Amino acid sequence: MYIDLNSCFASVEQQANPLLRGKPIVVAAYAKSYGAILAPSVEAKLYGIKTGMLIRDALELCPFLIIREADPPKYRQVHKQIGELLNDYSPHVVSKSIDEFSLKLPVGAPLAVAREIKQRIKSEIGDYLRVSIGVSTNQILAKLASGLHKPDGFDVIDFHNFMEVYRQIKLQDLCGINIRNETRFH
Repeated sequence: MYIDLNSCFASVEQQANPLLRGKPIVVAAYAKSYGAILAPSVEAKLYGIKTGMLIRDALELCPFLIIREADPPKYRQVHKQIGELLNDYSPHVVSKSIDEFSLKLPVGAPLAVAREIKQRIKSEIGDYLRVSIGVSTNQILAKLASGLHKPDGFDVIDFHNFMEVYRQIKLQDLCGINIRNETRFH
């Protein structure tokens, strides 16, 4: 199973301050025109705002964009809470980054477990946090599944649907393949 907290820093800010919910916000290293965006909210992404973009460029796309400076202790706290919650389901939880986890599930009902994890994150950690979960036979496919229907998605890649999924994705959707690799592969 692969778990990805969508628009992590922005979602955590929106969770902490309900007045920011439903609004285009970004979390940036610095709240200056030259500050780089670390995380746009789901709403800001609808305006074409992306991670790495400068605030001045983002403000051209969305003049009423709300800018927040990064608050790392707040994000680490949510990361810790999610990690502790996941430990209830598996002794094999691996933190891949501040907003991503992978875990091996015991044999059983992974779909029911995934749904329960999503529900518990919303009820115990934050109802505004959007978490995409992917389930598959290995970590690479589980990560791919977690990204198929962001934000707040839940997908499974297994022997029933893997060919259908492969037909619908671009090479860059696979972990580790960038535009240069995609060009070479084509």
